[in-house]
Amino acid sequence: MDKKEILALSLCVIIAFASGYLIRPYVHTMFIPPHIGNRIYISIAEPSGTRDILITNVITNIGENETGARIGQNGTYTHVRWISLGNATASATLTKLTTEATTEGAARKFGTYQNFTYSGDFAYNITATFYFTGAISFNCTGAHWSAESDSDNNMYACANFPEMQNMQNNWNMTVTWMFVFDGN
Repeated sequence: MDKKEILALSLCVIIAFASGYLIRPYVHTMFIPPHIGNRIYISIAEPSGTRDILITNVITNIGENETGARIGQNGTYTHVRWISLGNATASATLTKLTTEATTEGAARKFGTYQNFTYSGDFAYNITATFYFTGAISFNCTGAHWSAESDSDNNMYACANFPEMQNMQNNWNMTVTWMFVFDGN
């Protein structure tokens, strides 16, 4: 090969690489895998007034597996409708809250269900209100497919509050989990 051919070949390689590099962000956005997005809305009523908190969650590994089984297999499944409070560090590897609250009005609650469309995607909420009968502290909430408090292997997702929540007698907290299924 002479110098002109080597130069032409080198230039083609550089242009091909640069073109691929520059177009990659645009091609990648066309093939985003389906995902389930969640937001948790918290409203706390206390003597000084009502305060609202918005947090995001972690879908657990068993929650992902449960979703796959529900979509890809026949079978009977229990809906993700129960909400728990307790203490944990939100992680995909959790199968339950490290310590689930079961006293002072903080035991697992059955949430009311409402489905709707969110930005063109299927979504649903589960909402439960906890009425506290004494002082209790917790830093996490979970969404479950089992009614049994402090039971294992049924937590679909979990989320940490930005700080420890210290509830008192006669306070209440409404927790709304919002699940958005974005498949496109």
